[in-house]
Amino acid sequence: MRSATIAKTPRINPVDDHIIVGARHAVPSPHEEPRIMFTLDRKLSPDEFITTFFEATRQDHQRPPHPWEAIFREGKCSKEQLQGWAKERYYFTKQVPIKEYAILYNCPHVEVRRMWLPKAIEEEGEDLIGKSHKPHPEYWLDVCVGLGMDRESVRHSEPLYGVKFAVDSFANAAFKTSWLLGVAVSEGDDTAKAMSRDLDTFRKHYKWVPDDALTFYKLHADVDVEHGVLRKEILKKYADTKELQEACIEAQLMKNNMRRAMADCIYMAYVVQGQKVDATSAAA
Repeated sequence: MRSATIAKTPRINPVDDHIIVGARHAVPSPHEEPRIMFTLDRKLSPDEFITTFFEATRQDHQRPPHPWEAIFREGKCSKEQLQGWAKERYYFTKQVPIKEYAILYNCPHVEVRRMWLPKAIEEEGEDLIGKSHKPHPEYWLDVCVGLGMDRESVRHSEPLYGVKFAVDSFANAAFKTSWLLGVAVSEGDDTAKAMSRDLDTFRKHYKWVPDDALTFYKLHADVDVEHGVLRKEILKKYADTKELQEACIEAQLMKNNMRRAMADCIYMAYVVQGQKVDATSAAA
């Protein structure tokens, strides 16, 4: 699909006076309250849209932390629980270069493709063009190795069914549906802040993880700031109808919910049920 036309997705929280509250409720996860869905009452100016886009995400995060996030940030995760989390996270991480290609393939605008191509090369590995950085999923595998896991075993592992379902559903509804939604759910300065926070958590609570295994976090804490500028520039220009603006916000909120669904599965499997990943076979 080469146009920015999208299918409607579930609506999300009201964020300001540009938004009308709808009549339905989203089905909540077990750990959260129902969320009112919304729609814009008009097309926003580019600056209004960007403000609303990030305010929607900010408000979506104004809820108690997921139980998995809570124990991770408090330093209460065991080595085995971190191994399970890292294995599952790899399934999402290796989709990111695919997202970049989907944006390039589906986008009909030469200007956007030329702007986005360096990001795609960066994710796939700048070693392709004679630079030092390898593919970003390989940096995540470095995290896995730092947690005591076998690189190739994780690379060829299968995720939990719930994780696969959440990630695949998100991919099909967002970046495989519209190039513009792919841009909307891409990394930005919000991601950079999260990466810096996670890096601090590792250094404070999980000091047994070698610092050179955490390059994934160091790299994204820097480059995602630049990616955020690029994302804003494209969204301001091409999210030029009320429907596209709504869809971009909804896609970003869908990404948040995908992460919560992943966290549900990880917490149930590796904390509640006490499953363990074989460090040599990485079996789910």
